[in-house]
Amino acid sequence: MKMMKILLATICFFQLSCSNNEEALKRTITKLEAELDACKNGAPKLLGRIKTNYVEKKYSDVKSIYLDLKEKFPETPEFAEAKVIYDAIIKIETEAKEMAEAEKAQALAAQKVALKRLKKDYDDVSNITWYKNPYFTHYNNSFKTSIYMGQSDVNGAWLRLKMSYTGSDWLFFTNAYLSYEGNTKEFKFNKYDDKTTDHDSGEIWEWIDIYLDKSDITFLRKFCKSKKAKMRLSGKYTKTRTLSYKERKGIEDVLKGYDALNSNK
Repeated sequence: MKMMKILLATICFFQLSCSNNEEALKRTITKLEAELDACKNGAPKLLGRIKTNYVEKKYSDVKSIYLDLKEKFPETPEFAEAKVIYDAIIKIETEAKEMAEAEKAQALAAQKVALKRLKKDYDDVSNITWYKNPYFTHYNNSFKTSIYMGQSDVNGAWLRLKMSYTGSDWLFFTNAYLSYEGNTKEFKFNKYDDKTTDHDSGEIWEWIDIYLDKSDITFLRKFCKSKKAKMRLSGKYTKTRTLSYKERKGIEDVLKGYDALNSNK
């Protein structure tokens, strides 16, 4: 019995000793972690990271680190220096925002001017207003490309593309392309619903009139600004030509008018 008591006492001693050592170990780890954090995220280190990110124009990272520095070391010289950098970023971002807003307002003004320049024709039967470029009339018996716009209270604004060919021989074209500087887009059409042909006194006319979707419009925004903008109609025979300045300008102004109508929604 005496030996059992001695054994139990010994076990209790070691358990107590281990418990004390564990608490001491936890305190040591906590202290080391604090020292490591101070080494890694002390005021000089945080300021250094702020400067690096500022040079690399990573402004969101700078602002995040600045808030950390402000919380931990608000009375340090490093924080005062960091605030100068932070204030500079706020100024840069404010000026950039103001410039973007000014550019947006300028673009909107240009769109409204372009819209006013377009020729309007109101169809009171279908309640549609048609807008066309003012630089030339796109007749069917011509070799040209243009776009025009329709607007109604029900459907809003939409765009259509017209591509036409005239000559002494039929092309029987089944494919229509627009291209600029190596970028080519095919405009699909239904040969029964979208294409029309005619002829008179030895002159041949072939043309298409099709609806434009978002991808078409995105393509045309760059297409109309290129001096190398081309059209190609291809079938049994092929014809290619470079668009004139007036054609490109007409497309650009109709696009601006389209943007102006959509911006008024």
